[in-house]
Amino acid sequence: MPVWKYTNKNVTKEEAEKSLAAIISACFHCETHSDGCPISKTAGEIKGIMEMEKR
Repeated sequence: MPVWKYTNKNVTKEEAEKSLAAIISACFHCETHSDGCPISKTAGEIKGIMEMEKR
């Protein structure tokens, strides 16, 4: 199981998928994305830990 670096908590695949869906639903769907967008950044970090799980 990957670890969520902000809390050092082990995260299951199901928890990561649920969190990613929640973050995506919070997206404002801007026409352009910036590197400073906290929603996009968090979604990317969750996707990253999901990729770690696949390895």
